[in-house]
Amino acid sequence: MNEQTKKIGNWISAILLGDTRELIARIDERTIHMQEDIKDLKNKVYNDISPKLDILWDDRVAPNHSPRQLNAKGIAILNGSGIKEVVDAKRVELLALVRERKPQNAYDAERAILDVVKELPAREPAIIDSLKYGAFKTGAAIEELLLVGGIYLRNLILPDLGF
Repeated sequence: MNEQTKKIGNWISAILLGDTRELIARIDERTIHMQEDIKDLKNKVYNDISPKLDILWDDRVAPNHSPRQLNAKGIAILNGSGIKEVVDAKRVELLALVRERKPQNAYDAERAILDVVKELPAREPAIIDSLKYGAFKTGAAIEELLLVGGIYLRNLILPDLGF
């Protein structure tokens, strides 16, 4: 569309729509600003609430005491989901991965252990189907299985790390 046709179209729309055209343009402009504000708000809310939700989620299988220990639900997930067998089979490999992170104290070791287990599906895609089956079988989420497996592994290897 050439420039002259565009100008004629603007004049015709201004005559036919009058103030309504200006109102539509302002609404469109405000909507663009609102979309940006909502996007920023969404990120802020997610960043503020997500860690709190993770803590609440973790408390379902391992109440927040120091150190966390599995409750009855966590033990049921450990024994019924297959995560215990996965951790037992990969114990030496997981211990080596934790050692690579060079934890300086028990807290750092626990964080490293939980992270290593949490990253297990990305490192070992072959176990994803068994994790899904175990999650379905126990009525848990895969994230819960990984937390339970992480706490189980922590209890197994913390002495091996010297803590």
